[in-house]
Amino acid sequence: MSDIEHTLERLARTFVVSDIMVPTDQLLCANDLDSARHELKQHPEFDIIPIRHGERIVAFLERGSDATKPLQLSDVISEGTSILDLVDCLGDQRHFFILARKTVVGFVHFSDLNDPVVKLPFFVLLEAVERHVADSVRALVNDDNIASLLDDPERLMKVSEKMATMRKQKADRDWVTLLYFKEILVAASRLHKLDLPGKDIDLLSKVRTLVCHAATDPLVETHDQVKRLTRARRICAELLTGKSTA
Repeated sequence: MSDIEHTLERLARTFVVSDIMVPTDQLLCANDLDSARHELKQHPEFDIIPIRHGERIVAFLERGSDATKPLQLSDVISEGTSILDLVDCLGDQRHFFILARKTVVGFVHFSDLNDPVVKLPFFVLLEAVERHVADSVRALVNDDNIASLLDDPERLMKVSEKMATMRKQKADRDWVTLLYFKEILVAASRLHKLDLPGKDIDLLSKVRTLVCHAATDPLVETHDQVKRLTRARRICAELLTGKSTA
């Protein structure tokens, strides 16, 4: 991994769960089981209702359960947990309480992954991947093979026209600078510089689109879609470290 790629990956980890959590003083809480049941009925949008004992959250009632659950180690994560690591955690569990200074200071639900802040570390991580993969094929994509790397004739014509214009103005650098993110991945795959299945290329491209272009589109609409982000994060990490993506 180059210095710039390492820097980008490190930057992606500067965004943490405390940036998107709901602080405890903003949580709707109950004092006992009966009041928790009442709140769940009144608020169908909530999965759980925390239960306080004094000023401390000590348990919660989960929708569909008949009994409260005492707060356990498996229910909490540190306030300094990176958002990228949080995504992995939320792939297996719908929510966590946030722990700091030996007390619960907040709460995070998988729906909080739709906070705009979450797009930032993924943008940085995907940017690192694009630089890494582009550099691996920059010297290999040329006039002779560009047609074999772009499947859409209309897209090939536009890219070729753009390159011709830039060459006339002495502004050209290489073909790769004119390719979209997915096109770079496909080119790297066809040139045997990237061992990544087509379904994973499609997944990275989808996440990249959500992160970079679709400002109004949520990253996750269901809990199952958290695993899409988990897979994308894992693929990126493996590409940048040179490990297998299998």
